[in-house]
Amino acid sequence: MFEERRWGWYQVIDSATYDDRQEMLTKRILVLPGKNLSYQYHETRNEVWTVIKGEGEFVLDDKIVPVKAGDVLRIPARAKHGVKAITELEFIEVQTGTNLVEGDNFRVYKTWDEIEAHCLSVR
Repeated sequence: MFEERRWGWYQVIDSATYDDRQEMLTKRILVLPGKNLSYQYHETRNEVWTVIKGEGEFVLDDKIVPVKAGDVLRIPARAKHGVKAITELEFIEVQTGTNLVEGDNFRVYKTWDEIEAHCLSVR
């Protein structure tokens, strides 16, 4: 499965459901320079992102940090998170949990300006 989005694209590269009803979904994601993923959280899944190309800014629970190829980012369920690409940013996302569906995305802010303003206001 391949899907283009306003920020770039993603491709599903693997999925599985295990005997204990746990699920795994792996995606390859590309974010175009200057674009961002929404500041969001998920109720029923954990994610691990492995950055494989480029540079960007990653936000996790109101803290923004730089990221680059080789970084591994752990995102527990219910943690707010997002990313902005400075250069073309590519990462592998591994989702684990139950009910791994797009409907488990709860958007907090859409634009990076909104995300930055929020993060600065909570310091």
